[in-house]
Amino acid sequence: MTRITVKQIDHLNAKVREAFGSFERVLDQQVKMEERKFVDDKKEQIAEKLGADKIKKALKEAEERYEQAQEQAKKFLKTFANKHKLQGTIRDYRYSDTKFKVSDIDEQVDDFAMKYASSYIQKTEAMKQREHLRKLKSKCYDAVALTNDIEQAQAKVENLLKTLAPFILEQYTPNINLLKAPKIEEQEL
Repeated sequence: MTRITVKQIDHLNAKVREAFGSFERVLDQQVKMEERKFVDDKKEQIAEKLGADKIKKALKEAEERYEQAQEQAKKFLKTFANKHKLQGTIRDYRYSDTKFKVSDIDEQVDDFAMKYASSYIQKTEAMKQREHLRKLKSKCYDAVALTNDIEQAQAKVENLLKTLAPFILEQYTPNINLLKAPKIEEQEL
């Protein structure tokens, strides 16, 4: 029985990581797509339930009235400045306080939908599969780390993958022959 080296452990861990990597990336993308689809599908319903549509409509009307008042004020100031030769005093008059806009309400609804989607996504099949894959990957890492023999570690990882995830076994191909057993140094007398 040959002792396992740190390099051999790192090699097996890298192979396990590579084997799981493509499946994890696909599942991560699937989760993101489902989350985005949920947000897009439920955004209008959430806005309606929260009463955001009414607020948006009222803010939009107020913004239009505000813009009209700003234009009237600008015309008045230009006329006043020209009449009294005060062109250098014309400024862009705006509120210095924080104002809420329609876009602020839209962003809030988006934020709420994303938070709601996060709790919804936890229940999807893709998320359950991703969690199962992560647990299996952890078991493979444990099998490598807790074994002193490289062949035994390889056999444990392959056995785990055969029984729990044979589809990953296709991606998992470490070349154990490339890994050299540690040389025993002769002790000088």
